[in-house]
Amino acid sequence: MPELVTLLTIYYACAADAAVGVLTQPQRFACNETYQQAKRLFADEPHLRVPGSVLTPEQNTVAYLKLRAWEAENAELVAELKGR
Repeated sequence: MPELVTLLTIYYACAADAAVGVLTQPQRFACNETYQQAKRLFADEPHLRVPGSVLTPEQNTVAYLKLRAWEAENAELVAELKGR
């Protein structure tokens, strides 16, 4: 969980920055990789949770839905992280 919270804190900050201005290409890539890694933590198979691993479209969808479910179940924490 600490890794997820760290990744999401970074990603939410990226999203907030993007909402008020244009990110540079390196910033966009870094933000995207942070989001992808957070999502990978919800992959069913442990080897898919490794940074840089490639998920199939189905695995990606499952991981995305699990991340979204986690966000919904932890709405107060998500609001706190987005407020940082």
